[in-house]
Amino acid sequence: MRRSIKSPQRGVVEYNVIANAAGTALTGLDSLQLTMTDTGTGDKLITLPESLNDAVVQLSSGTADVVCQVGTITATTVQVLSFDATDGTTAKDAIVHITIKGSIVSDRY
Repeated sequence: MRRSIKSPQRGVVEYNVIANAAGTALTGLDSLQLTMTDTGTGDKLITLPESLNDAVVQLSSGTADVVCQVGTITATTVQVLSFDATDGTTAKDAIVHITIKGSIVSDRY
């Protein structure tokens, strides 16, 4: 017989941060748990403290006339890209509100 296991280690983990436009500082609820590296204009790399499975990332621009998108997601990093909304292809530094959700374990019943 299977029984559900309820513990913090098996639950969903969520991180909420705000990246500044320069890509040099994180603020927000979980800013001390994540790190950020500026890898170019409009390109930020967020590093997670632990590996996540099935990560889901939500982005929202805090800068006018900017669109944001997720570049790549690995178990421990999330690439955040931002572009000028006029053409959608010109990289532009922007404030980005970031929510990352995922699970620490891969087997969930």
